[in-house]
Amino acid sequence: GERLEPLLAEPSARPAELPADAPSDAVRAALDFVYSGRAGARQRLVPDLVRLARRWELKALQETLASSLAECLTPEIVAGLFSLGEPFGEQLGSAARLFVLANLGACVESEAFGRWKPAFVEHILRSNDLSLRSEEEALVHLVRWCAAAPGRDTEVFPLGAVRWPLMSLQTLDALAECRGPAGSLRGVIAAKAEAAKAVHRGLEAAPSLPLRKCYAGWWASLGCSTAGISILAGRGAEGKAGKEELAPRAVRPHEGTLLFLDSSKDPGRVLQWFLRAQSGRSVAGTGSDVVGDGADFEDIADIWSGPESSILLVDRDAERIVRVRSGEAEVVQMGKVRLKAPCAVAAGSDGAVYVLDCAGARVLRVVDGRSTVVAGSVDAGTGPTHLNAGPTGRLFVAGRHLYVADTLNHRVQRWDLGSREGVTVAGGHGCGTAANQLNHPAGVWALENGTVLVADTGNHRVMRWRDGGLAGVVAAGGCGAGDAPYQLREPVDVAVDPASGALLVADLGNRRVTRWAAAPPSQELLALRQ
Repeated sequence: GERLEPLLAEPSARPAELPADAPSDAVRAALDFVYSGRAGARQRLVPDLVRLARRWELKALQETLASSLAECLTPEIVAGLFSLGEPFGEQLGSAARLFVLANLGACVESEAFGRWKPAFVEHILRSNDLSLRSEEEALVHLVRWCAAAPGRDTEVFPLGAVRWPLMSLQTLDALAECRGPAGSLRGVIAAKAEAAKAVHRGLEAAPSLPLRKCYAGWWASLGCSTAGISILAGRGAEGKAGKEELAPRAVRPHEGTLLFLDSSKDPGRVLQWFLRAQSGRSVAGTGSDVVGDGADFEDIADIWSGPESSILLVDRDAERIVRVRSGEAEVVQMGKVRLKAPCAVAAGSDGAVYVLDCAGARVLRVVDGRSTVVAGSVDAGTGPTHLNAGPTGRLFVAGRHLYVADTLNHRVQRWDLGSREGVTVAGGHGCGTAANQLNHPAGVWALENGTVLVADTGNHRVMRWRDGGLAGVVAAGGCGAGDAPYQLREPVDVAVDPASGALLVADLGNRRVTRWAAAPPSQELLALRQ
């Protein structure tokens, strides 16, 4: 309720001197308790009443307040108690601290929060027990505290309590643009954000930061909230998208839509998925109206979004590549080379088609009906001149760079066009769970800066490796196999949404396609750049 009615207690003897640095209503309530053993006070006066009880050594009132408040603490009361800047009893202090750790966001809204001492603000923000939705919240709370009183622009030592690498890279990029003198709040924020960006990009090893208990299942290891994913299609998706039975093996952005390779029914189908409508239509394979000499598929193993609104498909059992455009399917001519157990396909910006065949041992480049070997050979192997991708290997082409998910060698190889051997850009340290290892990687996607994203199937995670990095950083999953919002189960493909930069994952083991993206920086943090 709005009023506090302490239980009846024995009156205490009134001390000779009564220092009353408190509102008159609080003094009156304390005196009422002294003389009658009962008092009432509005919530906003409770902190002052607690202080009077301690200063006047009214032990009976202290005990009564502690036992009464333990069951009815509110953000206003707790924020007021800690604004006193002095002890107020072990029992009540312990209860109030636990309340703050669980409800800091609500306490921050109280006017009294601005009067907390710097040391206490830092103490709370350093706690592993602090409940937050993201690490960005910790900085938002600190910024609000600094703005609550003049002169706090130099109170920068609580910034050390924020776990900067646990913020999203998007937030850190924004904060690094803050401008301020060295040692000022904005200046220190910019420096710490810049340092944390190096960790995200793999330029520095991730520090040994303990995760807050509320971050159990922190889905992206560095820099995303516990809210986790959104399910685009398949099990767990909302509305009609959740009614779609999927076994997704590939996901590709395609002209503002997405393409899913669904293997739930033979010979497979390619779904063109419309995000706003939360539904899709079959554009090749089962349920489609495709016609042409390549329309009768036997086993669709991979897909790629080709140029001029086309879609490239691997028809594995028929040992051919098919191009679908405007509802017609035609077989891509390979020249004198005959495909053997093809398993993946990709297209370059120059129109060249790349095919991983020989059960993942070589890559062909096809231009104008002529094929040349550009990576590997007909024989699988482990050296830099060989590949052993197996039937689940995948390709990605970026300019003159060809990336191969070399699945059975537990690595990702990059072949520069014209080179005779590949360079390991992810994994290559045997099968394992360490940051520098992969376990049967499948899908691969490369960014313009050379960063590689890998669907680390056997480790139930997506890894991000910077160009030249010695180890990767978990970008999605990595919390064991499962279907929780922060988990994956045998992800087999990954792509990047060109519009938002979000990760798109074919989460085969959970029979769903998921989207992973950190929330954008809050307006309060963006305002720091001004």
